Amino acid sequence: MGSFLKRYTLRPDSFLASLLRFLSYCRLPLLITLVLLLLLLFSQLVYTGVGYLFPRVRVVDWGTIEDGQWVDVLVLRSESVLTAPFSGEVCLLVEEGTRVRTGEAIAELVSTEAQSRLGADERMALRTIVHRLYHLEQEVAQIDKDLAFLAKHNRGLAGEKEEERYLSQRKAQLLTVRNQLRKNAAAVCVDWQDCYHLVVADQPGIFSTKLDGGEGFDLLEHAQPKASLARRLTSNRSFNTKVRAGEPWAKLITEYTQTLVCQLPEDVNLEPPAEAVLLVNGKRFKLSFLATDHTNRCWYFTEHTLAPEFLEKRSFSAYLIYSSVTGLRVPTPALAYEEEAGWTVTTSVKGEKRATRVEVVAMNEQWAIVEGLSLGTTVYYR
Repeated sequence: MGSFLKRYTLRPDSFLASLLRFLSYCRLPLLITLVLLLLLLFSQLVYTGVGYLFPRVRVVDWGTIEDGQWVDVLVLRSESVLTAPFSGEVCLLVEEGTRVRTGEAIAELVSTEAQSRLGADERMALRTIVHRLYHLEQEVAQIDKDLAFLAKHNRGLAGEKEEERYLSQRKAQLLTVRNQLRKNAAAVCVDWQDCYHLVVADQPGIFSTKLDGGEGFDLLEHAQPKASLARRLTSNRSFNTKVRAGEPWAKLITEYTQTLVCQLPEDVNLEPPAEAVLLVNGKRFKLSFLATDHTNRCWYFTEHTLAPEFLEKRSFSAYLIYSSVTGLRVPTPALAYEEEAGWTVTTSVKGEKRATRVEVVAMNEQWAIVEGLSLGTTVYYR
């Protein structure tokens, strides 16, 4: 009885036929890819073998290990907002971010109605007169305080009576000068008190026209939810020389110390440090710890530079370095741990390698600060 063999033929339009044609076209690229994978695997084996047979060498040196965390920062500081007494135009007399002294003229405001009447010469005359009036009023106010003190603590001494007489005469002279200055100002502009205003710093500080809506925040208000706080904050508004009556147009940062509220992520629980360093735009700023809230997620620090980096934004993200340890360091891979011996590193003494016990002070993925080694000791590791 004869046997029959069946012969199968692939149809040209079948999936298997299409796959075989595709493989015939991609034979060379697939071969190249396979060779590259084998070379990569071989290089890894060679690297591992060299690292095992020939350990790396490092000399113990002096270094620092820093631990940090990204935080959301809110800046709180003492700020006096300047509002316009009438609608008009502002002319700045100092630049943005200038540190001004007490009694220094900051800007002048001219009402809309008087802009056409007051030219450059008239403004200069009023500026000089009003600035002199400001200092004169300050001197009169101080004399009134001195006279009140003498009246309250009068012991009938001849020296006290002489001083009281001198202060009274000096006050009368100043009042005479004040009246004359007011007449001079009226000669320049009859209604000068209603159309011209000279802004003078009543205390030292930093002048700024960058208002963001957070000038009224304090240590109690910041505790509201972050989303609600963010809605109240705005980006620094561009300065507009045109102002309206009663609206804020600038501010004076009146203290050279500010409070930084650093909010940690919810999944982070750390002990607050006594001192820290904040990295902002590549610069390092030292912070002094002030307090923490009941959740230990809001840390309060004081900062004393008031650098421009803190004046540009009220709220921003920055990297907070909360721990810093300096000492003799070795690479972390050089450390080995055993239950009985503890931490050890492989060193060389007179050409002989041996395990040396060390005490680890701090460690991260790259470096470890240790005690028990001398500076310049050779350390071997793989």
